Amino acid sequence: MFEGNDLSVLDFQAMSDEGLIDALRTAHGASAAAQAAEVFAVRELYRRHRAGNAEPGPGGVRAGEFAATEAAVALQVDEGSAAAMIDIGLALEDWLPRTRAEFAAGRIDLAKVRVIIDNTRAVARDVLGELEPRLLATAERTTPVRLRQTARRWAARLDPGGAQRRRERRQDDRDVRIRAVQDSMAVFDGLLPAPGAQTVAMRLREMSLQVCASDPRTMPQRRADALVALADGSGQLRCACGRGVRCPKGDVVGDPPRRPLIQIGIPADTLLEMRDAPAFLAGYGPIDAALARILAEHARFQVIPEQSDDESGAHAPRLDRELQALDGMCRFPGCTIPAAEAELDRSLDDATATALCARHHRLKTLADNKKVPWETWLADPDRLQWTAPTGEVHTTSREGARYLFPHKDIDVPIGPTDTPPQTPESNLPDDLAYPFRGHVLVHRQLCRVAPEDEIPDDATTPAISTMR
Repeated sequence: MFEGNDLSVLDFQAMSDEGLIDALRTAHGASAAAQAAEVFAVRELYRRHRAGNAEPGPGGVRAGEFAATEAAVALQVDEGSAAAMIDIGLALEDWLPRTRAEFAAGRIDLAKVRVIIDNTRAVARDVLGELEPRLLATAERTTPVRLRQTARRWAARLDPGGAQRRRERRQDDRDVRIRAVQDSMAVFDGLLPAPGAQTVAMRLREMSLQVCASDPRTMPQRRADALVALADGSGQLRCACGRGVRCPKGDVVGDPPRRPLIQIGIPADTLLEMRDAPAFLAGYGPIDAALARILAEHARFQVIPEQSDDESGAHAPRLDRELQALDGMCRFPGCTIPAAEAELDRSLDDATATALCARHHRLKTLADNKKVPWETWLADPDRLQWTAPTGEVHTTSREGARYLFPHKDIDVPIGPTDTPPQTPESNLPDDLAYPFRGHVLVHRQLCRVAPEDEIPDDATTPAISTMR
């Protein structure tokens, strides 16, 4: 695509408008070709994993299951994004050879490839031979949004008998997810069958109208609060007008809300308003001290004492709840599953333990049994090292301890305030480098790759929290 030119050294200011447009197209094509190379590389890694670890039965490795894990730690992305790349690569190889060639040449980008895959996944194969070239011709001259509209119309026209088949397959993709964003907020979205989605929408609207006209909240704010009221068991949206018995909707009462089942780690001096160090919300990340104190008003406390070495330099064993609070989240690189939802692994050291989610505890168990070429080593209670099959070493630390005992966080930059750091980029709703948000997996064998989607073998979930 570059034809021997390096765009980074071109003088854009000296170019004509036509030259700039040509340079823009060349750069976009090169970016698309690079995206294709990444997709094909991780798909080939997955193919080799499947060929190398197809051991059946309990305790065996599900074929290819940790290819996305290896790719994710190498690229520093989440395993869901790596699984999406594998899924796209498999789809292109399975039934979209023309799309694969156009993608590799940089003539269509990843966004358009995803549209084509999404709208041909349930189309009859005898129809696909006619549909794919038409979609590719359209893709070169339109946006992904318009391409999606066109693809839906053509698929319905060329394969009308497949409408029920496509609906039934799409229903299998139903899901609800939460993604952290900045400033102590999160995005809650999901994919539901249309009747179920309308049921939820109408219930939230019904609850939003349970308050009087003087309630200061907007309708979007009411719907958001109503969703939480459904989850906390109260089932009613309480009016926020502040008029007490004079409120015409004041007689609307529900069950007392349950305490939220969340875990928050907060330093004792911050809780007592002696300082404003950030707190740690498990599964999310840093939240400001004021919000943590508000949540603490109705919390159940579990004190985690700071521990010093004994005369031999060793640490005394801690309770499970203390270990989970100190770890904060799964100790695998990049995993954000809360430690309270994880399992404690004591195989590395009798005096301590590490919290691992069901997926990564499975990986470590298989590694300990020499069934996958990973290795783990506990350098000290705070540092757990993972050696990938390529020999790369990745180290994780106890995230919760950084918040419970901030004076021990030697990595924190020196600043005038204790302003909480921003939420990590990997948790933001849109990743510009890996735009896979909302990607629905075509290949069912990948449905357990994301740690939050792993089903524990014993179907048990720990319920220990620092505060809830």
